[in-house]
Amino acid sequence: MRANELAVMPAADQSRLLTSGEVSARELLDACLEQYETHNPQLNAVVVTDIEKAEVAATNADEVHAAGRSLGPLHGVPMTIKDSIDLVGMPSTWGDPAHAEYHPGEDADVVRQLRAAGAVIYGKTNVPKHLGDWQTYNEIYGRTNNPWDTSRSAGGSSGGSAVSVATGMASLDVGSDIGGSIRWPANYTGLAGLKTSFGLISSHGHSFPGHEGTVDNNVLGPIARTVSDLSLALPVMWQPFMCPPRTAKASLADFTVGVMLENPLGAQDDTVTAALTNAVELLADAGMRIAEPPAMDFVLRGHHAGMEIGRAAASGPDGPPDPDALARYDDGERDYAALMAHASRVTYRQWIDLNNERERCRLGWRDYFANADLVITPVAPTTAPPHDTERPFGDQTVLVNGEERPVWEQWFWAGLANPTYLPALAMPVGLAPDGLPVGMQILGPFMGDLLTLRFGELAEEVLGRPLDRLFGAGTSR
Repeated sequence: MRANELAVMPAADQSRLLTSGEVSARELLDACLEQYETHNPQLNAVVVTDIEKAEVAATNADEVHAAGRSLGPLHGVPMTIKDSIDLVGMPSTWGDPAHAEYHPGEDADVVRQLRAAGAVIYGKTNVPKHLGDWQTYNEIYGRTNNPWDTSRSAGGSSGGSAVSVATGMASLDVGSDIGGSIRWPANYTGLAGLKTSFGLISSHGHSFPGHEGTVDNNVLGPIARTVSDLSLALPVMWQPFMCPPRTAKASLADFTVGVMLENPLGAQDDTVTAALTNAVELLADAGMRIAEPPAMDFVLRGHHAGMEIGRAAASGPDGPPDPDALARYDDGERDYAALMAHASRVTYRQWIDLNNERERCRLGWRDYFANADLVITPVAPTTAPPHDTERPFGDQTVLVNGEERPVWEQWFWAGLANPTYLPALAMPVGLAPDGLPVGMQILGPFMGDLLTLRFGELAEEVLGRPLDRLFGAGTSR
């Protein structure tokens, strides 16, 4: 087996080879590092490394294996991790030049858990400034490119994470998601990514430099080449006192799933809708039962409250609000900068009112999931868009069916899960006519992460792995 073939295998298959002794941890790390040396100069996904320490960890894993023991479920599996997740010896910059030299004093909880499970972490991956963009670019490290088409965005804010995994530079990565930051990059690069239930994974060690405490809506989650790889990684990452319910569902015929494919608040490209419609038909032919979708009333009310809460949560690191933007909001303007400026002055009383509305929406989802297992939606309205690093986020646009649309209106699908704390899986369903990946989102009940992943595993067997076409590895259906 060639090194590049080994590097792009599913992590679960790599783990089996490590367990059987057919491949050593050092050989697997070297294979991933060869991919890093080959592809990173053009793609700029991995921005900081400590290869020497990783080589020591891989050698130790081989010595442990030779002694007949295992370090854990991720024994010898090479990983990278998002810049904003603290790892001693590497900076946590959040893409901000003011924090280019910030080095945390301790590892994030999830880093300790991954290492305790045997993972070999060799580097950190690129992010946008303050994780506040749907593409990955900052003044410290520059721009991350999509491996399917380098003129296209890899998504954000976990864009570097996605590219690292898509190209076999790493077997797994950990991203974060407050409004699609795991799911959008997974969607644009043909990967599987899990936005976990809020609170399932500790967020300690994922705070803006100088800040502490949990940011509402924000979660950590794994990014992988297959849904089965997510299932391998997730139990290692959740907090020890958490015990999400397991599922005995064995086939797609055991699932009743709602389907929502039309965005009520923004435009959606016809090619995306067509790919998802085809995927739903294939899954239904394989036995999936289709339920009525959720009532749009509570979904929209919860989405509005959630966006207000999310903007308030995301408005902190930039300092005082722009007075011009505040004035525009007070004059009735609702451009993105005005909305963000207003969010920074939301009072605690207003936040409580928004939270009450959000909780009503959560109860609506609870009641819906009493009669349906999951909901299928799009992840994003288009395939990976061209880079747009010259304009601020609020001024960016995306081409939908040939028409320029404001990018910030496209957050409907990703925004369904974060304010309601629901798990949401992004997984690929195929390629659009432009040759770029299309993904679908699977929403599950609160703490139904394993149920969501189980469905994704079964769906993957039907839909295949379009990622195989990126480097011509394996066989795609």
